Amino acid sequence: MNSLPHRIRKRKGIKTTCSRCDGPLGSNLGKQRYCRECHNKWRRDNPAPYKPQIGLYQRLTPRTRLQNNARSYANEYLRRGKIQRKPCEQCGAPKSEMHHEDYTKPLQVRWLCRKHHMELHGRISTKQ
Repeated sequence: MNSLPHRIRKRKGIKTTCSRCDGPLGSNLGKQRYCRECHNKWRRDNPAPYKPQIGLYQRLTPRTRLQNNARSYANEYLRRGKIQRKPCEQCGAPKSEMHHEDYTKPLQVRWLCRKHHMELHGRISTKQ
């Protein structure tokens, strides 16, 4: 005899037993195909396709990794006070961003406001 309530046993389409061992599904009723023990055993036996990525840098190209490292170094030096934020080199706006001309030299930065930084990268038009 099934230990499940009558209303659940009667509903069609709800799986009540594990497809592998025919044991009860427990709290996974209707949601999973396997009981917890069978699922855990399968995960232990087949870890490769489900292994999580080890950090963000596994997916980065060498150029992107270099860019991220340069930004990180510069931001850390800025936070520690070893480099000081300066106004925009072109318009003198006090709120400025770092721009790296060469990512192999992370502490050599140009200070530009957002507008001039985007113009330099060609992301906005210089026409007015």
